[in-house]
Amino acid sequence: MNVLKDAIYSTAEHRDSLNQIKDWKRRIEKIEIFSVFLLKKHRLFVRLYFKGRYLYMENNFGGGINPVDPGEIVIDKTHLAARDNYTILKTEAYAMPSSTYVPDDSHTFFVSEDKTKCWANFGRCWNDEGERILIAKQNSYKEWLLEFCPPDDYGKCGIIFTVNGVCHTTANRELLIGEYDLSVKDASKNFVTVAIFGKYGFGLDTLKKLITDSFNRANEKVMMTQDMLNTVLSRVDNTLDDETDAWKELIESYFTLKISDIISKHEEALEKLQDMIKTLLEGREKIFHDATTASVFIREEYEKQVYTLMSTNVFNYFDFLLNNNYIDSQQNTIAKQSADKFFKALFNILDEQTEALQATGAMNQELAKKELFI
Repeated sequence: MNVLKDAIYSTAEHRDSLNQIKDWKRRIEKIEIFSVFLLKKHRLFVRLYFKGRYLYMENNFGGGINPVDPGEIVIDKTHLAARDNYTILKTEAYAMPSSTYVPDDSHTFFVSEDKTKCWANFGRCWNDEGERILIAKQNSYKEWLLEFCPPDDYGKCGIIFTVNGVCHTTANRELLIGEYDLSVKDASKNFVTVAIFGKYGFGLDTLKKLITDSFNRANEKVMMTQDMLNTVLSRVDNTLDDETDAWKELIESYFTLKISDIISKHEEALEKLQDMIKTLLEGREKIFHDATTASVFIREEYEKQVYTLMSTNVFNYFDFLLNNNYIDSQQNTIAKQSADKFFKALFNILDEQTEALQATGAMNQELAKKELFI
């Protein structure tokens, strides 16, 4: 314990604040310990742990404080007994072939590796019939994940079915709470949901609050780090590349334009596409916020606003391509007609699937085959 005490004192004397302690390490011989410390005045927890033969100390909450008086550092044995280190829950995301929203798309669900916990995400899960395709394997932060999105209440992650996301969106949110930056991008037709709803759905400020609040609740039970929270939050803020890829695939698959070839020859076409995506993100966030904070949610009006936002900005992008001679007038007209037809068909199906889920508890897995998208 003298070695431990000396290590703490040395750290406090040579650092201006607990923030600077974070990256400090000191070699220690033949000692393994994991403890939690409390500063009496500042009520901030510090994580002290050993990895191999190196001692690490890091501030768990961030924020600068005054220089630390070593005499203020004491072992909080009560808290130490109450909080263990966080645990890893090995999880998996699967896709099941369907035609739920567009022909030959997929339903995605989330499940623990041992199959004892399953997040059905508004549809089928592990024990239901159908082909299952493994999409992603995550080392989830168990206590945090279960606070953020328990399997029997996955709507707690903030997704309102077909309003600000669908099963793919929900699975992406579930995959957030773990060691790796993963998504269900390899699921069939995932690009459609990412282009329409965004990688993590509408309501990103609310999502970040849900992430932070669930982290804080979990962190009262087990020991986690601020870096874990910062990493997860940064994933929510850095989706432009994924959404750009999704829109390129959507335009090529359903709007008849070889946009990747155009972008490869004209850098400005990529810049304008990403400007369009940023405009859509800002617009849909406002529409979602206004609709969900109103005294009454009117679905028809909400969808009309989302449709207008998307069609207007997509048509403007096609006009940009035309005005710069990247496409001709015939291509422009066909692309607009295809986009309009696609958006109308998709929103019709979203309405029908919502009604089916409310009426029967299940979606019609073949409904999209009845719609002509192309």
